[in-house]
Amino acid sequence: MKILVHKREYEVIESPQPHILVPTRKQLHGWWPGKRECTSERMLINPYNGCGIGCFFCYARAFPGYFRTFRDSGVITVAKDFDQVVAEQLDSIDIAACGYLSPVTDPFQSLNVKYHLSEKIIRVFVERNIPIEFITKAPIPEEVIDLIKQQSHSFGQVSILTLKEDLRKILVPRGASTDLLLQNLEKLTQEGIFAVCRIDPIFPYVTDKIKELVELIERIKSHGVSHIVTSILDIPQKTKRDVFSTIKKYFGVAMEWDYQRLYRENIDGYLNADISYRKRIFDGLRNACERKNLTFALCMEYEIEKGEIIGLNQEFMSSRNCEGIDIPLYKREGKKFYPAVDCAGDCLYCTDPRCGIEDLAMGCEGSRKDWRLKDYRRWSKEHIEGG
Repeated sequence: MKILVHKREYEVIESPQPHILVPTRKQLHGWWPGKRECTSERMLINPYNGCGIGCFFCYARAFPGYFRTFRDSGVITVAKDFDQVVAEQLDSIDIAACGYLSPVTDPFQSLNVKYHLSEKIIRVFVERNIPIEFITKAPIPEEVIDLIKQQSHSFGQVSILTLKEDLRKILVPRGASTDLLLQNLEKLTQEGIFAVCRIDPIFPYVTDKIKELVELIERIKSHGVSHIVTSILDIPQKTKRDVFSTIKKYFGVAMEWDYQRLYRENIDGYLNADISYRKRIFDGLRNACERKNLTFALCMEYEIEKGEIIGLNQEFMSSRNCEGIDIPLYKREGKKFYPAVDCAGDCLYCTDPRCGIEDLAMGCEGSRKDWRLKDYRRWSKEHIEGG
């Protein structure tokens, strides 16, 4: 079977999930333009465009390009030899932020068992002593644990939506079981690796009961986790029919009507639950975390205030950085990179850039910029010229 993508024909490889192998020169980049809410800089890495985990609510289905191919046909695009591309790009810079594998689709989905791109990319970062993080709903490969424990600022995030396994199978049909996800957390913390648990997203009227969320938090803490990240489901306008249809299929017509009434707030192309509802949930969760000595943050949660999009982390976050860990910018010394002295990595609040990169002191300007590989190369050149 062949498929036409961007005017080119590719052979579809059927196992273990329908996919195509595509040569790539895509570049490492920072956060997407627009609603910048993440405190720290990251270099985003997506080796797989599309995902075999099967979350019906996945916002990547609303993205263009190869993600549109995935939405229309279910065919995932694999960035061929992307680890080598990443290595070349890292070797072209002397300033580096923590890598993020991967913010859009799961790095340890079934296709990774065939190509191992995620392990290879992690190795590329660790060999250069550059920190890297991952986020997953799948089992973490042992090789990944062995690699990232070698790098002091590298860490892992695990998404757990519910303790109810029957419900988990609806929400994340081809992800790991809840027990395996809890084991992920335990493996990380036992190896001395910082672990974040994301209750992300919470589904209104389905997984939002505070008693059940507190029980989940208690289980998470018992596995050594000290930081929680959460969000309420938001729904891309482009996929709202599919999402509402799936809600109706599994939870009934009445639930679909409840969602349509609750989701009336359009923020930059995404339907958000009523702000008073969201704030009530976040307030309850932050208080629960504080009682258990856990730090707390939100992920990409906003409200409209006087016509402006305002991030909610300023109201609810209890940690210095939204991922609960301070990771400095790294600078090259010879073949490896080392952390900038006295840098906490909280760029959005920074007014005194100990890293030496004035652009990253975004607390001075009150602006939230989005950086690309060309900026890292420019900073590297300025760093060399400045001695």
